[in-house]
Amino acid sequence: MIQIGTMKLESGKRVQGMLQVVNHDLELPVCAVCGRREGPVVLITAGIHGAEYIGIQTARELSKELDPEKISGTIVFLLVANPQAAFTYTRLFVPEDGKNLNRAFPGKKDGSLSQKIAYTIEHELHSQADYYIDLHAGDTHEQVMPFVYYPGAANEEVMDKSSKMAEATGMEIRVKSSATTGSYSYAAMEGVPSILIERGGGGSFTKDQLASYKKNVVNVLSCLGVISASQETEKENSQKEVINAVYTDSIAEGFWHPTRQPGERFLQGDLLGAVEDVWGTSLQLCHAEFDGIVLYETTAMGVSIGDSLIAYGECRQLS
Repeated sequence: MIQIGTMKLESGKRVQGMLQVVNHDLELPVCAVCGRREGPVVLITAGIHGAEYIGIQTARELSKELDPEKISGTIVFLLVANPQAAFTYTRLFVPEDGKNLNRAFPGKKDGSLSQKIAYTIEHELHSQADYYIDLHAGDTHEQVMPFVYYPGAANEEVMDKSSKMAEATGMEIRVKSSATTGSYSYAAMEGVPSILIERGGGGSFTKDQLASYKKNVVNVLSCLGVISASQETEKENSQKEVINAVYTDSIAEGFWHPTRQPGERFLQGDLLGAVEDVWGTSLQLCHAEFDGIVLYETTAMGVSIGDSLIAYGECRQLS
């Protein structure tokens, strides 16, 4: 029998409760949907960046809608990994320590709150999962096109299973990531096939965006055999893989003016955006290094040194 904190998961039941963060009074909301039939344990987390609300709402709704009688295995939802940020509309960071939770793994039980949350997620949830889906979005200052990351720093078997999960989402673009300190990337390094889904941003979402996000997750659950294949929804597009990605940060304090939108294609040499000073003098020009597509960008005009401006990728069609 699986146990998460003090919660014992029983076959055929929907179990919800609070998971205590190690060495802290913060508790994290967890809901587990336990099928009557045997199958894998799938972990789904949301709200690692607390103001990425579409991921939180996707997890909240699916945790209520999925029927234990129609599930093989167990789906464990961590509904809000960073509740302090979710309830205060805080971008990127855990308010108590000002750290990015998605850069805190594997965490420390005697560290700052971000490190304690990461340690708790790793030891209580990663350790019991067979597969993992991490739900993200553009933050309050960002917009992203719909795409999915899979890990590139794990062993070949895990990367292969993760890439199949990424393909199963039905999303147009997938990206092989070199990250190692995020929740999903660290789980993959520990042997758990994992993906991270991106969609939307700006601290809000539409009904259509939410429906598409839920469809992406349901597609993966179907691929893993957790729900019936008859429940699988139609995939959106034939998938392309980003084979080269550029992540551009600001080198100056100023005002950012992008010239492209997430999902928009461009040619090598095109101007993707510029940072200007208050007088309109260009401080930084971002020209495309290759033909590609905009993955995400900052929509906030004011930026500081080191702030993310734009990410774009060069794609190839998968056979």
